Amino acid sequence: MPFHVRLRFGPPSSPAVTGTWDSEASAERKFRGFIGRYGSRDDVRIELVKDGLQGEHTVRSWTREGGEVEGP
Repeated sequence: MPFHVRLRFGPPSSPAVTGTWDSEASAERKFRGFIGRYGSRDDVRIELVKDGLQGEHTVRSWTREGGEVEGP
C-alpha cells in the first residue's frame, strides 16, 4: 500500500507538497529529509501517511512546536 509524505507551510488547509512511494523505507527517508531541511520553520507540518483499506492513516507527523508525534 502506498505511503505519502506531505510538506505544508501554514495552517492545515494550506496547499501541500506531496510525494508517494510504495516503499515505507523510502517514504521514511523523505520524511526525515524534510525534517532536516524544513523542520526548524515555525509554520511547517510534515506528515507520513499510509493508504489502507479504510482510507488514509497518519503514521507520524512533525511540527517545530510538538516535534515528532506517532499517529494522528
